[in-house]
Amino acid sequence: MSRFTNLKKQFGFWKAISFYRKIKSGNLVNLVIDDLARPFTLRNNPYDYATFEEVLLNKTYDISLSFTPQYIIDGGGNIGLTACYFATKYSGAIIVSIEPDSENFKMMQANCRQYTNIKMMQNGVWKKNTNLKIADSYVGNNAFTVVETDYETPDTLQAVTIQRIMELFDMPHIDILKLDIEGSEKEVFEENFEIWLPKTKVLIIELHDEMKKGCSRAVFNAVNKYDFSFDIRGENIIFTNNAFK
Repeated sequence: MSRFTNLKKQFGFWKAISFYRKIKSGNLVNLVIDDLARPFTLRNNPYDYATFEEVLLNKTYDISLSFTPQYIIDGGGNIGLTACYFATKYSGAIIVSIEPDSENFKMMQANCRQYTNIKMMQNGVWKKNTNLKIADSYVGNNAFTVVETDYETPDTLQAVTIQRIMELFDMPHIDILKLDIEGSEKEVFEENFEIWLPKTKVLIIELHDEMKKGCSRAVFNAVNKYDFSFDIRGENIIFTNNAFK
């Protein structure tokens, strides 16, 4: 589907034309759409547009819930559009968005700073407290992977566990845990999930076996220890914890 066709499908003809002209001109500052309470900015590259298309045009995270979320963790926050979407839709929720890459994090700050319910962390989601480094800085800015390292250098960043995020922001449970962490789900679900996973109502996760073998196995092995049902939406698997029904 072409960019304009997808824009027209979501926005209607005239608004799609206006938006498409901005894209073609590279004027991607202070963009406005109905699904976000505040303006947002994209960098003039195909990766930011792909994120915009996934989150705001295709509405990947527009899922039906039987409750109003209070606590949301956005793992792999990229430039902040998912956090902005959640903050608009669930204005009373605390949203914690975690992104490891410095340039992405700057964009996240720019896009999220007007939302008082978004908390931002420049870390990598991992299974334990350790040092991480970005392993493939040459790829698109929506596909970075991280690896563990024993040494702290100017290029490393701190890992953060799901449990630690819950502690830092006084979360008794997690209503929505969104994870798009480019293969790190393998480590996150291999160990130390026993405290936070049964306290998670809805898990939205993209698996990356093509980037790291064993991701799917680790996630399903962990989730199968509890009473979750699942559905598939686009590239995401949505797990719902039946213990909360």
